[in-house]
Amino acid sequence: PHPSTGLPRTPSFAMVAGVLAAAPQSFGLAHSLDGHTGAVLSLAWTKNGAYVLSASQDKTLRLWNPQTGAHVKTYQGPHNHEVADAVISEDNSKFISCGGDKHFFQWDVSTAQVIRKFVGHDRKVNALAFGPNQDVVLSASNDKTVRIWDLRTRSRGSMQSLAEATDSVLCVAVAGDEIVSGCTDGAIRRYDVRKGQLVVDSLLQPVGSVSFSKDRACMLVSTLDHNIRLLERDTGNILATYSGHVNKRFKVQSTLDPTDSVVISGSEDNRICMWDLVEAKLLCTLTGHGGPVLCASFSGGTLVTAAGDGGVKVWTAEVVPATRAQSMAAALPADSGLPSEFGRSSRRPASALPATPLTRLAAAFQAPAATGPATQAPAAGAVVDAAGGDVEGGREGRSRSPPIAKRKDRGRKHRRKSEPET
Repeated sequence: PHPSTGLPRTPSFAMVAGVLAAAPQSFGLAHSLDGHTGAVLSLAWTKNGAYVLSASQDKTLRLWNPQTGAHVKTYQGPHNHEVADAVISEDNSKFISCGGDKHFFQWDVSTAQVIRKFVGHDRKVNALAFGPNQDVVLSASNDKTVRIWDLRTRSRGSMQSLAEATDSVLCVAVAGDEIVSGCTDGAIRRYDVRKGQLVVDSLLQPVGSVSFSKDRACMLVSTLDHNIRLLERDTGNILATYSGHVNKRFKVQSTLDPTDSVVISGSEDNRICMWDLVEAKLLCTLTGHGGPVLCASFSGGTLVTAAGDGGVKVWTAEVVPATRAQSMAAALPADSGLPSEFGRSSRRPASALPATPLTRLAAAFQAPAATGPATQAPAAGAVVDAAGGDVEGGREGRSRSPPIAKRKDRGRKHRRKSEPET
């Protein structure tokens, strides 16, 4: 790793970055997966990388074989509005989907039947994420909350509600004992479940996508100002900024390639953009979609992208001979890496630890260390805006927040015990 940043500086980084820089055509279109009649808002791979699930504005989900381009199965029925996101269980037997229905559903993959319904949100559910053991699932909503649901019980209600956001919560991610949410108010909120501590980073722009590097040391954050930022997780410092794409109106996903060497994002001008992680240089763009590219997801050497025109495309990387890869690696400077100064910090010190942690929630997040990382339905073909609320950003800088108080659901009210009823 680089001595200052800890980011990878390996032959795999050199190979991927070198191939893209020298031969952008090395990513070729393998299949076009047609069938959706509305914008595709989310993609999810099965854990074995054999299938990919697409969630669409046409109220359906479709399972595809990306190797052959075959459509395997369609899941439809319970969603009366667009399907915004889906997550697949580790054993590939179940998945959970959410959208504009306010509630969300757990499905059996083989029978295409809903086996559980989750009720509690007041508005559209934008994103889902599993806890580290998949004992809990988290949901982010336009009702300004992130809710946590216990999958070990049959209760329809949530076990915890995180209600610190001041506007729609667009994305949520989990890394070990931490929950990270991105919000239209411009804030990234990081909840340390075991310590009962909340830290807030403000980026001044609505946050549409948050993901982690494999070692969880960095967060990749997309904001609706045509920028993607790489943040150091512990300090909140901005390590790099990636620009050149268009992202102002819609929730557009960004991600890292499997080697954590290349940043990939969709763009509202129908392109797929790829940047060098360290130098933040635009390496290449892929074209072929007929609408804004809203999501991109890797599994091994296969990239799947989806767009506002309902199209899903499968891209594969050309296999590079070992001698060519070695020559590319040798051509890169040995000291290539991030500088010792990483830009401004966007946070302040975290608040003190609470006297009593969230023991029930923390128990659900106890896992071994990981090795890697309601509105009217729009017309068919239209692309949903990133959020239905105010898109003005919050204050700049990291804010100090009190420890997370232990809360209990009481109907639709979720307040800290220290807060008076209003």
